[in-house]
Amino acid sequence: MKFLYRTTCFLIIVFSSTVFANDKSWKEDDGLEITITSSIDESECEIKSAGGDVVDQYYKLTDEKGVEIGSNFGKKPYTFTLGRNQVIPGMDRAMRGMCIGEIRKVVIPPKLGFAKDSTGQPLYYTVQLVNLFRANPGERWVTEEGIQIDQIHKIEADKCKKAEAGDKIYQQYVLRLEDNTLVDSSYSRNAPFVFRLRNREVIDGMDIAMDGMCEGERRRVVIPSEYGYGSQGSPPEIPGGARLFFEIVLEKLVKRDEL
Repeated sequence: MKFLYRTTCFLIIVFSSTVFANDKSWKEDDGLEITITSSIDESECEIKSAGGDVVDQYYKLTDEKGVEIGSNFGKKPYTFTLGRNQVIPGMDRAMRGMCIGEIRKVVIPPKLGFAKDSTGQPLYYTVQLVNLFRANPGERWVTEEGIQIDQIHKIEADKCKKAEAGDKIYQQYVLRLEDNTLVDSSYSRNAPFVFRLRNREVIDGMDIAMDGMCEGERRRVVIPSEYGYGSQGSPPEIPGGARLFFEIVLEKLVKRDEL
């Protein structure tokens, strides 16, 4: 089912010299076909999907006759980043230039799907852009302890609700090792990880990395082993001496005087 889910990804295109703003249906030179079946008025479309955006998508995959093979409509949307090779090429292209709420039907030729050449069957999708996130990159720095912090999405100072010692943190995270091995993710449990900041409830490096972080901010963090799990590691997933590579989101913040 996981393979099917990946197969039933996104599709929608907008960068072709043959496509015009009012077009509802078109076919690219390499065979990718797109039809907009439910459009959003330009006056209501504040943002259109582009490379680097994180998109949430509903999809339905059918055969040529319209018989459903798989779908996530009405369930949890499928999330991926445009332009990062996280989905098949046809889907990556087809999801660009969409307004939130827009629905398209897409026919992906074999060579833009999972086939290595032109042999095989096309993929027939219906896709909807449920939501998208566009990052506002911030600064990069290294703390006194050697923790590397990269603000993937910065919150402006006048809108920042800042994390301080004793605050209750609702955090989403993905943890990988230096070789990109996935160790753990809060997203797999469909719930944020909750802890008190600077209350020794997490590794020291995480307390340091999230101190002063704004609600809604996203960071990429590299934590040296001495502020992670040290020379002993956390077997079997984390070997001794391992640096920890986190992507973290401060999803919600409750100040200590609000508890």
